[in-house]
Amino acid sequence: MPQIAAILTSIAGQLNFRAVIRAASTEIAGHLPHDHLDVALISPDGQAVTAWETGLHTEWDAETTATKAVDVSPIRDLFRGRVDHIITGDAQADPRFHFEGAFSTPIFAVGLRSRLHVPLKVEGRVVGALSFSTQDRDSYRPEDIGNARIVADILSGYLYALQQGELARQSAVQQAETEARAEGLRLGARQLAEALEEARRSIGMDLHDQTVADLSRIARNIRRLADGGGAKGPDLDALEDDIAHCLRELRVIVDDARPSVLELFGFAAAVEALMSRNASQPVDWQVVDDSGGLVDRLPAHTQVALYRIVQEALNNAFRHSGAAQIAVRIAAKGAMVTIRVQDDGSGVSTDQRRASGLVNMRTRAALIEAGFRLKSGPKGTEVKLEIESP
Repeated sequence: MPQIAAILTSIAGQLNFRAVIRAASTEIAGHLPHDHLDVALISPDGQAVTAWETGLHTEWDAETTATKAVDVSPIRDLFRGRVDHIITGDAQADPRFHFEGAFSTPIFAVGLRSRLHVPLKVEGRVVGALSFSTQDRDSYRPEDIGNARIVADILSGYLYALQQGELARQSAVQQAETEARAEGLRLGARQLAEALEEARRSIGMDLHDQTVADLSRIARNIRRLADGGGAKGPDLDALEDDIAHCLRELRVIVDDARPSVLELFGFAAAVEALMSRNASQPVDWQVVDDSGGLVDRLPAHTQVALYRIVQEALNNAFRHSGAAQIAVRIAAKGAMVTIRVQDDGSGVSTDQRRASGLVNMRTRAALIEAGFRLKSGPKGTEVKLEIESP
């Protein structure tokens, strides 16, 4: 009978499968002679096995084949729990090791004949198999089955723990890789959003410095002509009105592209300017800032992103909700800033929920790691943003 204490001592502290079976092989060689010893563990889904070996090297080893389907294993009946052991005097001639698709080549390639297989069990469940093989015929007797089971019982819990540890490590690595990719994408998207914002700002400055200035100069020249009697009439008045209208529209576009009020006077003032500009219809609107100006201490790109989200929410509220009251409330609790855009309108329709504006708001919030929540019903809509100040 194998010396249990000696086997336990030999495998203690071994942290990989091959080291465990090599240590065990040395201790049990006198009781269960073998030219080849391997352990095979079943994958968590029960569909594949991975094997580690010592002694003669075969293609069954994890370094060569990694994993194989349970159904092509020559000892599949053992893995499936259909038998409680397999013993053969000559696997080369045993029909159990010969069936269509069987991965038996490793056995035959190195001339293994006598084989003894017993299950590895944890809490009564088969988790793998322990296999002894020699190149001689009829090396194992029925009485060897009991000794093999003793060794299997000693090794099964240890090997299963190693497998679970390896699966946990792989899962942690995959999770870390997934998170790293997600963070890389988020940072890349944020950088792109900041670059686009800078491009908008640059276009706004160009429009302000060139196009608006040119139109203003043309408007002044027309006015001088009219005042000096050089030109007059309804056509000139209409042209002057058109230019004035173009100037008003351009200034809105410029301010939208380059939120100068945000830069000069802060977040609450910029939101108030937005609401004032949108309130072309009778709407009771207000901005309430109880944050102590905490938003203005956030990074510049974060302020701009929050401004754009609020801008989109206000556009929806003023243009589509039919609201009589619209409010933006800014509050702070500790380092947490909360911004609410609230209206008493008809709510957000299904089509609006799928529209790009709402998607853009969610995306902008995600890029700055801000919480975003939309609550909407027939009595109104609330867009809520939460972000922690660094």
